[in-house]
Amino acid sequence: MKLWEMFSTLVQQVGDWLWLAVIVPLGGFLWLLFRRLLNKYAEGFEESAGPFLKGKGQATFQRLLTFGFRAKYNQHLIHTCRTYEIQGLKTRGPFTLDLEKVFVPLRVSPESPQKASADLLRARKTDKSLSIWDVLVAANEQSGYQRVAVIGAPGSGKTTLLRHLTLVHAQQRQCRYHPKARRRLPVLLYLRALREQISANPDIDLADLIQDQKDIRQQNPPPDWFKRQLQKGHCLVLLDGLDEVADTNQRKAVGQWADRQMLRYPNACFILTSRPFGYRDAPLERVDTVLDVQPFNLEQMAQFLNNWYLQNEIRRQNRDDAGVREQAAARAADLKTRILAHSALAAMAVNPLLLTMIATVHDNRGALTGRRVELYGEICDVLLGRRQEAKGLADTLIAAQKQRVLQVLALGLMEAKTRSFTLDEGSRHIRDRLARVAGPELAGQAFLKQAEDLSGLLVQREVEVYEFAHKSFQEYLAAVEIKAANLADYLLDKLSDPWWEETVRLYAVQANDASSLLGAILSNPTVAGLALAYECLEEGAEVQPDIRQELVNRVEAGLESSDPETAKLAAQVKLAQRLKRLTPLDNRSFIDTGYITCAEYQLSPRKGVTP
Repeated sequence: MKLWEMFSTLVQQVGDWLWLAVIVPLGGFLWLLFRRLLNKYAEGFEESAGPFLKGKGQATFQRLLTFGFRAKYNQHLIHTCRTYEIQGLKTRGPFTLDLEKVFVPLRVSPESPQKASADLLRARKTDKSLSIWDVLVAANEQSGYQRVAVIGAPGSGKTTLLRHLTLVHAQQRQCRYHPKARRRLPVLLYLRALREQISANPDIDLADLIQDQKDIRQQNPPPDWFKRQLQKGHCLVLLDGLDEVADTNQRKAVGQWADRQMLRYPNACFILTSRPFGYRDAPLERVDTVLDVQPFNLEQMAQFLNNWYLQNEIRRQNRDDAGVREQAAARAADLKTRILAHSALAAMAVNPLLLTMIATVHDNRGALTGRRVELYGEICDVLLGRRQEAKGLADTLIAAQKQRVLQVLALGLMEAKTRSFTLDEGSRHIRDRLARVAGPELAGQAFLKQAEDLSGLLVQREVEVYEFAHKSFQEYLAAVEIKAANLADYLLDKLSDPWWEETVRLYAVQANDASSLLGAILSNPTVAGLALAYECLEEGAEVQPDIRQELVNRVEAGLESSDPETAKLAAQVKLAQRLKRLTPLDNRSFIDTGYITCAEYQLSPRKGVTP
């Protein structure tokens, strides 16, 4: 009897499983069919049945109608924004990386702290910075943060920030970044792609503009769905790149249109991004708060390098285990050490785009020391042309033409021993070269303003006062011009001038033969001169073998010399190099991990010092 009961139970269980195996797929199929029919015929059905749909019936119909579209829309955003993009970078990595796994949260600060609320200021970190999530949470709880402008330099991560916000909200993972973060429907719009449409129809409604996008139309959104979401305050509207609307009149028109949409949908949350110049030209009246993007600090730089290399190694080896993670950590640590060993690279690495370029070049070529000149060339190429091409921004000159003009400016500024210039002064430097490159039609001031507005290689530090974004770019371009014009002898009387040190180094690395420069240093050796010459060797300068050997003897062999003056000079050179390689532990402490030689130790005042 028991055997028969066991057999009956087994048959019943098998029957139950077979029933589930049939009913679940069938139910799923019917649900998908219902959703397709609903989306396809919803509008006509609503028109014919509208008079009969009242109250709860109409609300239920709308919920059924939008249930499937919201999921489909979010999935589309995930597919669009999940990749970490490097627009315009010529030396690319072999793999596409996941944005969420590489992204490092940016720090932002209110442009006018006195206008910020006490609650928001209390949310700041110890370095007086905020996360964008602090601002979004503040928008939930108080007025004044519903409409935000995020202002930052080229490559500071503004577009990446908006893509990350879109991705996180589409995945409904916002609470991972702030426990009080509210669920929102993200809407990401690139203003450069919409400028013509807005200029042609300044009164176009934001909801209509969203639904008119090709990728949105293909998803068959329910009628007025985005308008309802905007009116209810469910949307996070992300407007990227006001500055990338190149025409000033168009930019002002787009800014005014954005103002009207903020007024029309006061319950929605808006974030608009721009470079400083673009927002200065077209400030928005309805913006409550302007936030400045802060440069990466050491912690953010290290976090980005760790994330970036880990994702690259996982993709390269197609696995994720302890060995892969150790290799990624080692490569990230190596690059961090190399960056911190060069103050010029460290100054550039605070910019996320430039740091990505540095990491990509390091990953592809295996090193940075000795090839910084190639890194600078890559960065200038990106800023002057390839980034604009990738974003579809029109320009009258190619990157090589613009660089040749800026080379003359850089050399002129080096000769004047200044970084700053007015548009009139800059125009005088470039007049002849610009006429040969572009003809008489393009004025010098217009060219310089375009270089500032589009590339970010030039920046306006004060009213009517301009500079290269970093002195290293000025020094690099001056070195390129010296090489192109065969002006090597021009540098001979500048070898002892600290102002020209980096330009000499960058020229020597590019020159087919730097023997004349290094030979001149050896003929009149000084601590600074020998340190510079030795660094040129380390960075790959080509010199005659006898000069190379003599320089090595002066420094390496000189440390063991029986002549006190020779040993002292060699030790001073080594110490000078060591000081340039100090690694910052924090804002006040530095460390060098190399062994100190006896000759260097002998230079230190030992009185009262415990070894």
